[in-house]
Amino acid sequence: MLRTNPSICQKIQMPFLEQHTVDLEMKRDDLIHPIVSGNKWRKLKFLLMDAQAKGCKTLVSMGGNWSNHLHALAYAGKELGFKTAAFVRAHEAQRLTPTLEDCRRWGMELIFTSRVDYAQLRHSFQWNHFTEQFPQSYWISEGGFSELAIKGVEEIGQEIEQQYDHIFVGTGSGATLVGLAKACPESLVTGVAAFSGADYLQEQLDPYLKPQTNWQIDTEHHCGGFAKSNSELESLIDEFHQHNDVQLDSVYNGKCLLAIKDAVEQGRINQGDKILMIHTGGLQGMR
Repeated sequence: MLRTNPSICQKIQMPFLEQHTVDLEMKRDDLIHPIVSGNKWRKLKFLLMDAQAKGCKTLVSMGGNWSNHLHALAYAGKELGFKTAAFVRAHEAQRLTPTLEDCRRWGMELIFTSRVDYAQLRHSFQWNHFTEQFPQSYWISEGGFSELAIKGVEEIGQEIEQQYDHIFVGTGSGATLVGLAKACPESLVTGVAAFSGADYLQEQLDPYLKPQTNWQIDTEHHCGGFAKSNSELESLIDEFHQHNDVQLDSVYNGKCLLAIKDAVEQGRINQGDKILMIHTGGLQGMR
């Protein structure tokens, strides 16, 4: 396995926290590894161990032009001796993003697909259709969502030394939210959806968490959709960096902070409450 660093909890300073007497700490999962950082490593860890145990030679997944997941998978695969391949939602004629340039440099085979074909892969994937193309391969779903990914995220609970009233995390596939809710049953875990139209996540994730009720999806802070931003979000990210010397992206972590700010200012978080925000790493969207 990769050599990783411990994930510290850092006390956060922001004017809105002082004004409302609320404590916010940030679990710096972005510091776990310089490349395979944040929840990307936590979700991949047990999947990679499973692939090794099964004697698989190639790791195959799917993602977009700026996929933090593919970036982490390509590097981890190279370091651990796997071949890697990915279905990418893009046209081959397009200039590669820096993210995909890294993936290719680390040996990942990129298979470009149209948006329509990509959507079909996402919603009706049949891995047996690709076993001839990728013999001795191991399929990892988009974003890494799986029971083993959830198991990896649950390890965060073993590292948290105090109880928090609220835990916030940026949410895509939902694996990190599920793992946190399982690991921290005494905290209310809020997954801040990074994309519009995320109401389906409640129904999709519910089977993994029943009968637990210590979780919720925030669908109001996507700022226009996935990888979209606005002046309010960018201003908050800049202010946060000035006060804490920590960089947030506008795809996941910035939106998570915006949701916390609104919850505090709108009175949905009480004075004296302790909040933990998970910095999920993955700053590819800023390149």
